[in-house]
Amino acid sequence: MSLLKKVRRYSVFYFVASLCFALPLQAKVFSKDLLQEMAVAYIAEQIGTLKNNNMQLSALPLDSRIPDRICNSELELSTSDEPPFNRQVTLQAKCNDVQTWTQYVHVRVVEMAPVVVATANLTRGEVITKSHLSIEMKPTHFVRIQYLDDPTMLIGSRSKRNIRSGMPVLLNQICMVCKGDSVNIYANLRGLRIKTTGIALEDGTLGEQIQIKNKKSGKVLNARVDGVESVQVNI
Repeated sequence: MSLLKKVRRYSVFYFVASLCFALPLQAKVFSKDLLQEMAVAYIAEQIGTLKNNNMQLSALPLDSRIPDRICNSELELSTSDEPPFNRQVTLQAKCNDVQTWTQYVHVRVVEMAPVVVATANLTRGEVITKSHLSIEMKPTHFVRIQYLDDPTMLIGSRSKRNIRSGMPVLLNQICMVCKGDSVNIYANLRGLRIKTTGIALEDGTLGEQIQIKNKKSGKVLNARVDGVESVQVNI
């Protein structure tokens, strides 16, 4: 082998070796997207959201001027906060190489709750059916006390006003017992459950007290609405 060929072969060897030392095989590139994904996964693990579908996590975008990061070791992830977290958590991602670096990622934590919404425009006086309703997840800080999470309790009730498609259906927008309706009257007496019928003299929704006229006796009673076309009275 000529001296020139040997020199060329050794030159290539040392060039490749120098690359290996400059960029170790373990080195990993951490893009902004990857750092955000790691931050969300870490916070999810801390609060167990992998088993809780009522929690929504998202990382706030990092500054576009931040370059991709390189680290030869596993990143050290940590946060000074502890669950239950507030709506925003700051996570620290730290590389402990010789040229150490730290990147902070903000994660938004939003607790979600099921809300009954209309799937079609409902007009005043329209009877609500199963096809009119669906469940959507909404942030809990937007959910009011009047919001409902069970569509079955509304089936058969009537809307008291126009309700737009996609909007939550509130108790004060419907009547489970409407004025003039024939209703079932239930009463408990000495362990027995008594049933009779009556006519509603006013509108009412779940839990409200309304006046009912007993069909048989003609007596006006105060009753509590406990479902669609159903009331309870105390004896």
